[in-house]
Amino acid sequence: MPPELTDICEVPITFGDLDPMGIVWHGNYVKFMERGRESFGRAHGLDAMRILDLGFTTPVVRTVIDHKAMLEYGDLVEIATTFIPQAAAKVVLRYRIKAKGRAAVAAVAETTQVFLDRERRLQLVDPPFYQEWKQRHGIR
Repeated sequence: MPPELTDICEVPITFGDLDPMGIVWHGNYVKFMERGRESFGRAHGLDAMRILDLGFTTPVVRTVIDHKAMLEYGDLVEIATTFIPQAAAKVVLRYRIKAKGRAAVAAVAETTQVFLDRERRLQLVDPPFYQEWKQRHGIR
C-alpha cells in the first residue's frame, strides 16, 4: 500500500465568507478546497503552475461536498487534503474541513481533475511527469 500523501493548511474565516445567517456560505467550501489543493501541490510538487509549465492543465471535472457542521466568523479553518491513488489518468483529492480546535468536521469533500494538453485534448494515460511523480511517492 502506498504511503498516504496529506497536507494540512489553515485559512481564517472573514466577514466576507458569511451568509445572511452569520455562518460560512456553502459556496465558500469550494474556495477552501482550492486553498487545500494549492497547498497540497506546493507541499508535494504537484502544483498547477508547474503542471502548466510542463504543457498540461488539470481542470476539476467533479466536486462532491458533504456538509456536516457550521463554520463561523473568527474560526481558523483547517483543511486536510489527501491524495487518493487512481489507475486512470486523473488526480483525486479528498478534503476534511473543520474549525481548528474543534472536533466536529464541518465538511468532507472530494475533487477529480483530469489532464489536458496544450490543445485541450484529454489525456487517457498519465503524462510522463505525473508517472515520475507517482513513482517518486511510491504510488502505482
